[in-house]
Amino acid sequence: MSQSIDDILAKLGNIARAFGISRNELKLYFVLLLNGKMTAKEISDAMNISYTKIYPILTKLEGRGWITRVGKRPSYYVANPIRDVWGNVKKSILENLEKIERDIILPISLLLTSQTSFYNIALVQQENIAKTVKQVLSENSSKYYVALSFEELLTEDLIKILEVNSYKTDVKIIATKNLKIDSKTLKVRYLDSMFGSGIITSNSIFLIIKTQGNVLLGMYSNHVYFVEIGKVYFEYLWDKADKTMG
Repeated sequence: MSQSIDDILAKLGNIARAFGISRNELKLYFVLLLNGKMTAKEISDAMNISYTKIYPILTKLEGRGWITRVGKRPSYYVANPIRDVWGNVKKSILENLEKIERDIILPISLLLTSQTSFYNIALVQQENIAKTVKQVLSENSSKYYVALSFEELLTEDLIKILEVNSYKTDVKIIATKNLKIDSKTLKVRYLDSMFGSGIITSNSIFLIIKTQGNVLLGMYSNHVYFVEIGKVYFEYLWDKADKTMG
């Protein structure tokens, strides 16, 4: 392998080790990426690693979706497209970060919140709901969870904001089946009905209900308890929701 690839691997290795990816796993993937279809013996020779040690690495990479095994006796291995692999790596990193947030950051936040109680709870009248929706979606966040059950909230501006956010972070939308969300970039699932609508970010929650007089009322809060409860309930609904409107 060229010196430039070794340099890249060295830089990647420092980051990858934090997420349980070894240098040999990275190197094997790049060997296949550069050389195309190879047998385990050919990979062993190219990497100067013993034949018996190659198989556990191949098994790991195949399980992660980095490589594909082709044929039998001998089997050949092919590197999957680097964009697909990066998508898998990114997903794994985000899952690990969310685990750290859930298991470490959240308990510390709860402790500090209970001691300092610096948080906001605000009621939002109908005339300010659209403005508040835009403000919440403009927050810096690692995720945006959106529940839509009121037709008044489903505007072209809202879809554009969500699509822009989806290019930089995780955006999930649950909508009732009477609403049609026309977007090729957004992840949308559907339920027959929901109690209300809302938006959850990493740091805040904005809930919207409709009164018997068809008036929209909202409640905004950055209290960590409310945010965490909202996340858990949204994820529960997301698992239950349909991927299509049918």
